[in-house]
Amino acid sequence: TAQETAEAAAETAAAAVAAAQEAADAAQEAAESAAMAMEESQPVEGETDFNATVRIAVDTATGGLDPIRAGGVAVMPHYDTLGQFDQFSKEFVQSAATFEWVDDFTAGIVNLKPGMTFHDGAPLTAADAKFTIDRVNGIGAYNDDGTAPSLYGWMVSAINDEVTVEGNLTVRVPFKTDASAFAVMGTGVRMTPKHIIEEIGDAGFANLGVGSGPFKLESFVDSDHVFSTRFEDYHVEAGSTHRVHKPWMARLEQYVRPEPVSRVAALEAGEADMTLSLGWDLSKTFEDSDDFNVLFAAGTDNWNIVFNTERPADDGTFPFRDIRVRRAINHAVNWEAIIESRGGFERRNMGIAATNIGALTEEQRAELVYEYDPDKARALLADAGYPDGFHVPFWGYASRFAGIVEGGQAIAQDLAAVGITTDFQADEHAIFRPRLGAIGDDGIHEAAGFHHYFFNTFPDPVSNINAWIDENGSISHSKADPGSNIQSLVEATRAAFDPEERAKAINALQVAIYDEAMFLFGIEQVNVGVMRKNIEWINYGARQDEFNYWGIRPTLA
Repeated sequence: TAQETAEAAAETAAAAVAAAQEAADAAQEAAESAAMAMEESQPVEGETDFNATVRIAVDTATGGLDPIRAGGVAVMPHYDTLGQFDQFSKEFVQSAATFEWVDDFTAGIVNLKPGMTFHDGAPLTAADAKFTIDRVNGIGAYNDDGTAPSLYGWMVSAINDEVTVEGNLTVRVPFKTDASAFAVMGTGVRMTPKHIIEEIGDAGFANLGVGSGPFKLESFVDSDHVFSTRFEDYHVEAGSTHRVHKPWMARLEQYVRPEPVSRVAALEAGEADMTLSLGWDLSKTFEDSDDFNVLFAAGTDNWNIVFNTERPADDGTFPFRDIRVRRAINHAVNWEAIIESRGGFERRNMGIAATNIGALTEEQRAELVYEYDPDKARALLADAGYPDGFHVPFWGYASRFAGIVEGGQAIAQDLAAVGITTDFQADEHAIFRPRLGAIGDDGIHEAAGFHHYFFNTFPDPVSNINAWIDENGSISHSKADPGSNIQSLVEATRAAFDPEERAKAINALQVAIYDEAMFLFGIEQVNVGVMRKNIEWINYGARQDEFNYWGIRPTLA
């Protein structure tokens, strides 16, 4: 019968989930054993200092504390997700909740871990999970217009009906067919307290910072500091090497020092223990220091420059819709010179991911790469009807990453050399990000021209696919050409529930994206910083940024 078929499918799905979780747990055990062996082979200066305060000099902390509107150092340490990517196996694994496919992969049952609380002591329940997921999806029944001001609807784009509460700790989430639905929702959606937001609204919550993450906010002054303490009731004890856990440190103090030289001064004056995104030119002065180590953190977001194919250039034409123009742009920029100016540690970015699931092979990279060739760029522009080039805005980014403004200026100069002139303007994240996602009254992204942003480097590139590549993605300015098979390749990644088949589908999508020059592909960024020697932050595959401050281990002298 149909019921028996559905039940059998559900049992098969449940078995697959259980098997996947067992495999992920086994991978974790193996990885932790390897990590322990690595730790044993490396000298440790001292025992863990659980009472330590770690002071980090950061370049910016602005934009508020609401995770549906903002990100960065003020937000990420304080909010928890229901799942995470295992940094070794690259698989999505369960953490604050379990996830189970039901109804022939058209819905998921999410069961929260019992006993979790928000920072104010209130229990984290299924009602909070539904409320948070709805809010990320732009649904806000607590507001008069029924909407919530989310910038991150792509995280829940697979949801196709109402999320329902099935018990105190259980929600049912209806999905269209999408093998990656759990991964993007489970790792992107950060739990927020229903009882607080319904009482004080979005504006009141914007600077409150009450979450359920490993750090508890103590004080936040926009553009000045973010002070946090260890959340003693976090649901995972300290000790896991590569999955989120209760911090070893007792206190985290982040001080805003916008200029790199001011962050160096803070280190030298004993006012800071660490700084990231410093750049090689300043970091190398600490190479022989008795007190500091130079930190190289690879894979902390990759540069890509986005074209708005839906808004015209100043002359009224749509140059980015022509593949010859997009390829010309990729031939116009001397990325090797930019990489060399940044210390020479980085390499070209060639897709939506670097070493993620489905990443391009070295053979594919060698075959596909757009070599720097300004003469070829000019010829392609002329062939496309732009012998004298064209003029568009260039929206640069001025937050988080060392040298990104200078990189944007170099890109603008190289483009001008082949006839593409721009008005380069670099803005902080709080200004840049809302503009990036802003939709006009005509339903089209408002800001024309180039947008210098980044793709994240999570082990699974699903968030990049949903946000940037899908034809309905919330920040997909660069629309695929008519007749392109990119959208069908996107759907193929969602239909592939077998991990190997999905990796193949993602790889095929990446090849198509690069071949069609869907973006101006930048660099795989290396974050260079400086860290005091009594701090241990070993990269067990995890990003080393504000997402993973919990992994910092201060030691006793």
